[in-house]
Amino acid sequence: MKIVAKLLIKNGGEYLMMYRSNHPTFGDDPDLPGGTSEESESGLVAMLREVDEEIGLRLVSGEVKEIYSGDEYSNHGTFYSLFIANLSEKPKVLMSWEHSSYEWMSKEEFIEKARKANDTYMHMVADVFSSLRKS
Repeated sequence: MKIVAKLLIKNGGEYLMMYRSNHPTFGDDPDLPGGTSEESESGLVAMLREVDEEIGLRLVSGEVKEIYSGDEYSNHGTFYSLFIANLSEKPKVLMSWEHSSYEWMSKEEFIEKARKANDTYMHMVADVFSSLRKS
């Protein structure tokens, strides 16, 4: 089963939104750092590796919390995992080729942009994130 695991990064009252670099399916869509697991890799391990590769942020498992896992939002049976990290300092974001830009935004703006994305993963993010009480 394909596993896609990504990270929602919070600093104060702002959240990190990435934008894809001319993705063949999703264009310049909103995105989060993270990605697909490699063989026998858990969602957590994949997300930690991908976040380091994509934005240069090294986290350990104790710094993140899983807030969703399931395949309800996937059209192809992909298993989605979503993690959140509440950082005390805004990290330096080192862009990889996978993303063209990023911005920090309020929860409301983040949810609105995620809902408009073409990727069903981001629709799940919007639903899960909007249901969280104090994040």
